[in-house]
Amino acid sequence: MEAPPPLPQSEPPPALPPTTSLAARLMNVFAVPGDVFAEVRASTFKTVNWLVPLVLLAAIGAIAAVIIFSQPAIQQQLTEAQTKAMDQKVKEGKMTQAQADQATEVMSKFMGPVFWKVAGAAGAVFFSAGRMLWWALVLMLLGRWLLKTSLGYGKCLEVAGLALMISVLGTLVTMLLQVNLSRMFATPSLGLAISNFDINRKSHLALGAINVFSIWQVGVLSVGLAKLTGSPFLRAAWVVFTYWVLQESFFILIGFGQMAL
Repeated sequence: MEAPPPLPQSEPPPALPPTTSLAARLMNVFAVPGDVFAEVRASTFKTVNWLVPLVLLAAIGAIAAVIIFSQPAIQQQLTEAQTKAMDQKVKEGKMTQAQADQATEVMSKFMGPVFWKVAGAAGAVFFSAGRMLWWALVLMLLGRWLLKTSLGYGKCLEVAGLALMISVLGTLVTMLLQVNLSRMFATPSLGLAISNFDINRKSHLALGAINVFSIWQVGVLSVGLAKLTGSPFLRAAWVVFTYWVLQESFFILIGFGQMAL
């Protein structure tokens, strides 16, 4: 009697991608972002990947704004900047000295330390959210138009959100620099070499835009785009860094250079 033929062995199910905890993903963005974004690509959409970094950055940014605008030296710099702006308008004939004096008096009443603390904290929250949403859109469009890969906004949002962890560290470093140096525009950038930083000078803004943490974050975003599209890192980095340089140059040239800092 012949033995029955062996049953065909079914192929093992594909191995699921290794999953890490949220805390591990947040920390690994600093050291091994490629592993983090490979997991993001292979996993289902996770809201916590963008929501938690956003909350962290908004909270730390708001606290940093309150601390920075509580410094007497920085408050004095704000007052001097307002006075300088009024004097410049008088010189240009845009207002009379009496109007300038009146405007300065109004600003001193309503734009004091409390105003700057509240405005700085609120600005940190809205700017953090806006930057994340904008970069998610940019990554999606760059992937579709230049890397010829159809990307969903959700995955790009996860990448942009996790990359915010670089900004969290950058915000802490910037706060420490500004408090210890008593300089409002003391940032970890080439602008740190300018003792009398002037936001009205494009050359100063260009140096200020070359920020260590900005470059680091753009590099991390490049890794994320490379993983999502399956493209070589250098190709994705070329696309993302070119866009970033054009964006910062645009802000500086049109007079919104503060956006580049």
